[in-house]
Amino acid sequence: MTRRVPDSIQRRLLLTTSLVLLIFLGVTGWVLDQTFSRSVIKGAQEQLQLIVYSLMGSASEKDRQLQFADNLAEPRLAQPDSGLYAFVSNDQGELLWRSRSAVLTDVAIDKHSSMAGSVFVFSESQQQLHPQRFSLSHAVTWEGLDDEQVIFTAVADQVSYRRAIQDFRQSLGVGLASVALVFLVVQALALRWGLTPLLRMHREVGELEKGEREQLSEGYPIELQDLAINLQRFVNHEQNQRRRYSQALDNLAHSLKTPLSVISNALSEPQTQVPLLRDQVQRMQDVVANQLNRATLAAPLALGSRVSVEATIGRLVAALRTAYPHTDITASLPTAGYLRGDSSDLLEIFGNVLENACKFSCSRVAVSVETITLERTMFRVIIEDDGPGIAADKRAEVLKRGQRADSQAPGQGIGLSVAAELVALYQGELVISEGENGGARIYITLPGFPANDNELAG
Repeated sequence: MTRRVPDSIQRRLLLTTSLVLLIFLGVTGWVLDQTFSRSVIKGAQEQLQLIVYSLMGSASEKDRQLQFADNLAEPRLAQPDSGLYAFVSNDQGELLWRSRSAVLTDVAIDKHSSMAGSVFVFSESQQQLHPQRFSLSHAVTWEGLDDEQVIFTAVADQVSYRRAIQDFRQSLGVGLASVALVFLVVQALALRWGLTPLLRMHREVGELEKGEREQLSEGYPIELQDLAINLQRFVNHEQNQRRRYSQALDNLAHSLKTPLSVISNALSEPQTQVPLLRDQVQRMQDVVANQLNRATLAAPLALGSRVSVEATIGRLVAALRTAYPHTDITASLPTAGYLRGDSSDLLEIFGNVLENACKFSCSRVAVSVETITLERTMFRVIIEDDGPGIAADKRAEVLKRGQRADSQAPGQGIGLSVAAELVALYQGELVISEGENGGARIYITLPGFPANDNELAG
């Protein structure tokens, strides 16, 4: 299986923007070229129209024939092969007069001139054997002539006009190519500068993998802040996990030292004390269980999945109603809304707190859920019982591992501490207060998703 070469965001953006730029400049160049070409041809038409007017002004009638002055207004009409020519013909196409510039030049009257009326008729000859020319004709009725319908025609070579268009196209092409080149260079530099935070993040992640740094730097743009925070959470998660395993092994070795010494001494005596051995074995089991629980307590993934509030707490309430049939457990849960995290972690949190509430309640436990919307959506789960409650000076202690408010009740005193540790890892909050009936009221605030929300976790 061939390995696919990773793509580059910078390459993608550069190719896309370059393609858009080339298309835009191509369309712009075409529009400018067409506009300039029409402008040049329009100028040629206007120039020929002035020639026709000057011919009409210099013409006079004599003996029922048109006469033209020797000195015309346009000197080029008197110069042979000057590129500007003039003709006068009747409506039958018969030539009545032509300029000196047309005498020695093979210039024919355009066939469209015979169709000229009271308006100007402009045409472009496309002859292959002769230079291409512009032609403008205008017919007037001249009283007193043998042929009263007279057609004035002015003709100009297209060479100078086409050369102007060609020069403009060359200048336009060079200009647009220069603009495209400069823009591509500036664009590449701008993309490089704009993607600098991503490149810096890529470099720092590589350094994290090599162990050359412990955390990402700060100052990332707002678009990358959440990503940087989540990456840092992953890094902290791995560091904390390694630290927990190391601490758990140290604690386990230290905690097992005394029970093992007691067992060793007891076995060396002639009469082994079975209750003592059982007590030490149970102690060792508790130590192992506690240390394993602490070692495997992992931080939640930054990109948590959606866990239904109603389904998670409802499942626990149903199980506890069976385990504590004499306790009235009421639940007011939202029909929509999702917590952010792992379902097993959330079951561990709410299960420990709810079980404690059922264990210490007199007859009633109530569960309710509130939605809090600040910078992000949070859910506050309120669990209240009607038991003796937790004294204010002991609320901080019961959240520590192995501490219990009631030492007579069975248990190891780690339920609330595990819940508190998990809530802290999810960047939530667990607060103990006094309920309306004197029992304990516990607020658990955790991040979540609002109903029908499509935002990405993280």
